[in-house]
Amino acid sequence: MAESISRAVSGAELDRHLRAIAQYVRLSGTPDEAKAFDYIQEQLERFGYTITRYESDALIGYPGESRLEILGTEPEVIPSNGYSLSPQTEDDGVVGELVYVGAGLPADYAGRDVRGKIVLSDGLAMPGKTLAAQQAGAIGQIHVNDEHIHQMCISPVWGTATPETADLLPKVPSVSVDRAGGERLKAALARGPVQVRLMTKPYRAWCKIPTLIADLPGTVEDRFVLFSGHVDSWHYGAMDNGTANATQLEVARLLAERRGELRRGVRLAFWSGHSHGRYAGSTWYADTFWHELHERCVCHVNIDSVGAKGAEVLDEAPSMAETYAFGREILRDTVGVELVYRRISRSSDQSFWGHGIPTLFASLSEQAADASATAQALGQLLGSGRRAGGLGWWWHTTEDTLDKIDPDNLVRDAGVYAETLWRLCTVERLPFDFAAAADEIAEAVSGYHEAANGAIDLSRTADEARRLAATLRATPLDQRDPDEVNDLLMDLSRLLIPVNYTRSGPFEHDLALGTVPVPGLAQAAELARLDPASDEFRFLHAKLVRERNRVEHALRAAHRHVVGAGPCAR
Repeated sequence: MAESISRAVSGAELDRHLRAIAQYVRLSGTPDEAKAFDYIQEQLERFGYTITRYESDALIGYPGESRLEILGTEPEVIPSNGYSLSPQTEDDGVVGELVYVGAGLPADYAGRDVRGKIVLSDGLAMPGKTLAAQQAGAIGQIHVNDEHIHQMCISPVWGTATPETADLLPKVPSVSVDRAGGERLKAALARGPVQVRLMTKPYRAWCKIPTLIADLPGTVEDRFVLFSGHVDSWHYGAMDNGTANATQLEVARLLAERRGELRRGVRLAFWSGHSHGRYAGSTWYADTFWHELHERCVCHVNIDSVGAKGAEVLDEAPSMAETYAFGREILRDTVGVELVYRRISRSSDQSFWGHGIPTLFASLSEQAADASATAQALGQLLGSGRRAGGLGWWWHTTEDTLDKIDPDNLVRDAGVYAETLWRLCTVERLPFDFAAAADEIAEAVSGYHEAANGAIDLSRTADEARRLAATLRATPLDQRDPDEVNDLLMDLSRLLIPVNYTRSGPFEHDLALGTVPVPGLAQAAELARLDPASDEFRFLHAKLVRERNRVEHALRAAHRHVVGAGPCAR
């Protein structure tokens, strides 16, 4: 098309969809969430999509009631809020000595005995923090947020637990307090030992949650692009995730009007259980339709919390190494922004890495970073050393309402997604760069080799990655038949993404604890610190040898695929 599809985005349509969805408090599995799903389904049916609506079982949690009291001669109640999937206490709660543990990270518990105590830490209740307190023997947790209390899901288990991960579900009752409440607790500690009582009565139960899938087929091939976002919300969730759902509907309309030009199809997915079940909906879908996704999905584009007031930073939108160049081209062409590489994080319904599906985007536009407590708190979730400062002070609060949305920013962000989906559905050759992925693997493995300090040899593994990158760059794929090249790129993604992004491989889901490149080999540095004669060293060494084999097997198989696609095959 001569004119970019991004210019066809309708602000009026976006506003109509947003207001229809954000009128409901969309707790996972509730009637009001179902009303939002009903609206989305009606719109997509009107556009001509084929709709399938599923129900699945999920362990869902809402904060419910909580009470936090300072005990003693001058008792005081501190306003608090519970968390999704936090356990319930008895009616009289738990009582214990209060201990301040700084940021509450695992290193903060070194040399501290917090068994039977209630720990106080600064910042958001991230899964790694709550797990660290649980493993240290704490009987309660208090997280000091900024000026606002942010709702969070504290479970580290991605989706539904298995027998191997069920024991990691939260067992320690947890609450958050705002900055003022935290200062009162710290002031009490400064005067001497403090006893507190913590009571939580959350909703935590198995329930049915919806997943809505909308398909528009391609005209040439039966593969598809997955465009997904969650519907469930904290409170009215205008930004998170009403604007995303509105954008999905507007992109769906634009693609439907141009359906005759789609080479491959688009599949829109609307999840529940994101906020209240640790990505339960997308995980269920990933497991239930594993083979179809593995064999037919060319890319996953996720959307979360777009179009906000003050969201002017777009150059740090997340991507994979293999999708980065394509994402950079999209942002350059649509909004004149030069994308910098930020490796996509373990969040935002990224449930498809085990399938080997390339991924692009999640949150797209963010606030500029500042020195406020809000930016510092949200920085824990999004990573440090960034220009962006998060998704707004109202993120995961009662204040995520329509007045936080900038109509121009929403049209801008929707245009980026429209162009992204349009190109992925229409380009003859898939726009992915697996030489860049091989480079990333080589760099990471080289770092792990150095950190191991001779405890394990990973130099050959790094060399395999460098060989793959060099062969890819030397192979003139642009001179090959596009269908053959697409088959090759699909094969490469299925081999490389699972080793670069997962510890547990294609059929399990890693914990929601962050990730690093080639995570299965990241413990090489730990090996260097262990006594080579110890059981711990030998056990970990055996594990790393097996992981080295997994990575090398993927790299060698990928190299064979590339050589088979080169000039020697003609």
